[in-house]
Amino acid sequence: MRLNKTQREQVRMKFGGRCAYCGCELTEKWHADHLEPVIRFGNQMAHPERDNVENLVPACHACNLHKFSQSLDDYRRVIDDGRREFLRSGKGKALVRMGLVEMKPYPIVFWFEKYQQQEEP
Repeated sequence: MRLNKTQREQVRMKFGGRCAYCGCELTEKWHADHLEPVIRFGNQMAHPERDNVENLVPACHACNLHKFSQSLDDYRRVIDDGRREFLRSGKGKALVRMGLVEMKPYPIVFWFEKYQQQEEP
């Protein structure tokens, strides 16, 4: 869906002008991402009912490309798999051992989830 300027600004400010996934401050070049994915193939779209402003969240370029068309659960799994893969690698083990990287066993919680918890009374 094409957003007008007002809608685009509303989406950008949904989570304080930060990426819904990593929480970085958004630059001029940010993406409006479908939280629940719509999958485009040619001129077709799976789940066209999800193509609405309510389902759009602000995302930095890197997170949007990394999430691609995955569900949130699948994206969480990809990140967690990457964390385990890093810890199995020689470089990852060395960086942790040298204290240059700290790997935390926390569950994957996206910025928008933390932001929403802060907003609740």
